[in-house]
Amino acid sequence: MARTERKIIENWVILYYDKVLALSLRLTGNQADAQDCAQEVFIRAWRKFNTFRGEAHPMAWLKRITLNICYNHLNRNKSKRWDELDTEDLEDGNGVFQGESGIDPILLKRLSPLERSVLVARIYDDLSFKELAESLGTTENSAKVSYHNAIEKLRKSMK
Repeated sequence: MARTERKIIENWVILYYDKVLALSLRLTGNQADAQDCAQEVFIRAWRKFNTFRGEAHPMAWLKRITLNICYNHLNRNKSKRWDELDTEDLEDGNGVFQGESGIDPILLKRLSPLERSVLVARIYDDLSFKELAESLGTTENSAKVSYHNAIEKLRKSMK
């Protein structure tokens, strides 16, 4: 890797690490897994830098990588899923959950990894279903169905 490319990745770590970590935490449900995934995101970005075309914002590319890594992590570790959610990782120190858009992170544990990935990416990161399908290696229709199922599960949970 050229020196300039290495500098770019170093700057991305400084600029975007917190955002990648926050997305990873929303997807994985605990700090340790989120940190592992966030670190893997930047390793993969470094290794695959030559595939970054620069047409989109770097954070958009990093979000896709984050979704893939977290989704794969959740699928590999099905025994260690959100059922064992570490709520302390999601609290702000005052016992208040750090949920954005009004979604209680505890409710997210009721979703499958694909449903959670699709929901988080749509709500928090505003990715299209086409972008989600490409990122997660699924079809656009499957992403739509997963999103719909996630919304329905959350609605039922909130009643």
